[in-house]
Amino acid sequence: MKASEIKFAVEEQTASRRERIGMIRDALPDLVCEDGFATIVTGVRRSGKSTLLNQWAEKRKDFAASVHFDDLRLSAFSTSDFALLDSVLRDMGAKTVILDEVQDVPGWERFVAGCIDMGRKVLVTGSNAKMLSREFGTKLTGRHLNVELYPFSYAEFLRYAKKKPSGRSLEEYLSCGGFPAYVRTRRREVLEALFNDIIYRDIVVRYHLRDSGPVRALAAYLLGHAGSRVSPSRLKEPIRVNSPSTVLEYFSYLEETYLLRRLPRFADSPKAAMSYPKKVYACDTGLVSAISPNDAANMGHKLENLVFLKLLGNGGRLSYFADDAGLSECDFVVERRDGSFEAVQATWELSSENEDREFGGAVCAMKRFGLKECILVTRSQSDIVNIDGRTIKVVPAHEYLLA
Repeated sequence: MKASEIKFAVEEQTASRRERIGMIRDALPDLVCEDGFATIVTGVRRSGKSTLLNQWAEKRKDFAASVHFDDLRLSAFSTSDFALLDSVLRDMGAKTVILDEVQDVPGWERFVAGCIDMGRKVLVTGSNAKMLSREFGTKLTGRHLNVELYPFSYAEFLRYAKKKPSGRSLEEYLSCGGFPAYVRTRRREVLEALFNDIIYRDIVVRYHLRDSGPVRALAAYLLGHAGSRVSPSRLKEPIRVNSPSTVLEYFSYLEETYLLRRLPRFADSPKAAMSYPKKVYACDTGLVSAISPNDAANMGHKLENLVFLKLLGNGGRLSYFADDAGLSECDFVVERRDGSFEAVQATWELSSENEDREFGGAVCAMKRFGLKECILVTRSQSDIVNIDGRTIKVVPAHEYLLA
């Protein structure tokens, strides 16, 4: 590329940044860029990473240059062009640089390390966990800070859509999800295009797959079974592959793009945990609605998915719990850094048909972890239940998600 081409693109991207501020995200106060460190913002495509960094840059007094590598004008950018970019940044007087979706350009980590050595502040976004972590681990060990961004939370959805907390707005959020572009347009093709981009650009092209069919089928199947236990050996035939190891490989690709997450069963050792099936959750319930054919019957699992995402954002070691006989299950157990535990159960609605199962799983988990209290999240019910000297707090989801 020519230096003039890079300069034109970077100047235009930087100048138009203020037009792409959007609604201030709740993650903004957590976004810091310390001297001597690169800040990496990761997350699924279209979750708002670029907008978050625009918001951060516009708050600063010093000049920050934005370089978006998804821009077609930079599609020919290669390793050798980093020297030209460095010259452009010098001419612009940029003390801070934002590198957006840079992971596909070989050698980017060396450029980031050089920027840090020169005293620049550097922020990087990316949509592939493995590639970013691998490069940071080799060239930038101990010199990076991580922030993970999710689509709009329920609180952000309410603020953006100008809604009030209620069972009705909760159901709307369950179906709509939190991808900003979809919340704004409510056009199903936005989510369909996003799904296709993740499968093709982030997996098929990146990992040189000859056939997109199996990984696409697996992703669609898992989105439709969010909140369920999955077994690789049982998924061979539905997605038409020969080996469970291939299914596991595709699982890793989907997790690396942040599209899906797997939740292990609690066990006293990592080896024991590996012998149990994992549960799978989606990055966004709106994507489940757009891709899954059985959406109407899936409200309970989508509610459970929302609780998972909230707990995931809170931090701590997250797992599900089941007793040795597999008869009692608690949806979520959180082990905090101080060694304490929290148990959370989720169900769409408590009734005479399921309360023994839901209460039994909660009590079993409380006994195992020495807890006196457990939260049970429902669509709209509120209650307090005492069993065997232990308390189950039944909480409406629209209150729990805002707590």
